[in-house]
Amino acid sequence: MSNFDFCVIGAGASGSVLAIELAKKGKKVCVVDKNEQPAKKLLVTGNGRCNITNKNMSSEFYNQNIDLFLNKFGYLDTIKLFENYGLDIYADDEGRCYPISNSAKTVQFVLANQFKKHKISFFQNEVCDVEKENEIFKISLLNGDNIFAKKVVFACGINEFSDSMIDKFKIEKSEICPSLVALKTKESTKRLDGERIRDVKVTAKVGEKTYSEFGEILFKDSGLSGICIFNLSTLFSKNKEFLGKILINLLPKLQKSEIYNKIFDKMNIFENVEDILKSMFSKELALEILKRVNFDKDIDLQNKDSISNGIEKIVDVITNLEYNIVGNYNNNQVFSGGVCLTDLTENLESKKNSGIYFCGEICDVDGICGGYNLQWAFTSAMIISRAMF
Repeated sequence: MSNFDFCVIGAGASGSVLAIELAKKGKKVCVVDKNEQPAKKLLVTGNGRCNITNKNMSSEFYNQNIDLFLNKFGYLDTIKLFENYGLDIYADDEGRCYPISNSAKTVQFVLANQFKKHKISFFQNEVCDVEKENEIFKISLLNGDNIFAKKVVFACGINEFSDSMIDKFKIEKSEICPSLVALKTKESTKRLDGERIRDVKVTAKVGEKTYSEFGEILFKDSGLSGICIFNLSTLFSKNKEFLGKILINLLPKLQKSEIYNKIFDKMNIFENVEDILKSMFSKELALEILKRVNFDKDIDLQNKDSISNGIEKIVDVITNLEYNIVGNYNNNQVFSGGVCLTDLTENLESKKNSGIYFCGEICDVDGICGGYNLQWAFTSAMIISRAMF
């Protein structure tokens, strides 16, 4: 195969943008990826809509301070970049930015078009090894072919191969752990499997740390999912252990006294407590609440003094539905951990190995849901590309 200025390993968000920007400026670039098209990984982002970035961009939404990088290439730069690629973008009320098509396929299409326009060499293959010989990198492919390049960029995320390369070149790394992931619970959630509840307050307790999110939860057959849970899973990821608690306030807009009075007032309308709760929640959630307080659903509602205690317990469950977290699913959107930024230059080049760069998820940078991880992908890609000129 031909010699290249750059070999980019991985054609995800960061690798694709980096290859395009290098090729636009006259560099001879090749990209290696096991998928048949560049940027194919983008098709599953944002539930198929591709949340490109977020107007509310800040290091507070990441596992560490990356202001040094975001100040060089932020969300406005990302929007302008994709508009230059021919993509129209809008922002929703919460600042999340999407293509106007609301389809990740559109984003993948405009990136693939740039590959074609700038004649970027794309090899559908897998890299087995990378070696440096006389200031030239030899990239060995699974099919037995070799690529030679002056510089190599690892943009392939966290996997067995990238982990082995990090070790081979003695790059400092932090422990790798799943992040933005559904959580498994000690308590059974089978009754609630498939139930989706919105506008709730969800609090994670991990050791001495607590953090809360407002939004949506999806119950799974043995755990919890949804945007709130994915975001809160980052707290567990930072602790490198999926043990702790999730507390759900089902009615966060109401005070306990208001919920109590609401239930009390409904006693003249419904025959039993179960029916009262069914008027406020789904049948399955109502039954779960009753199960938690071990309340006799058929108790005489006319004897209001005798059931006051029971109502208080129900209110406690409604405002503090507790689940013990004992693990995670295998559906993580990103990994926490990876190459330490302290072992890289400001241009994301290895301090120990000249000519080796890292961008995207392989770096120890991860954010919450909402376009933050894609922003890092584009930011890191642009920082490397700009450093070449």
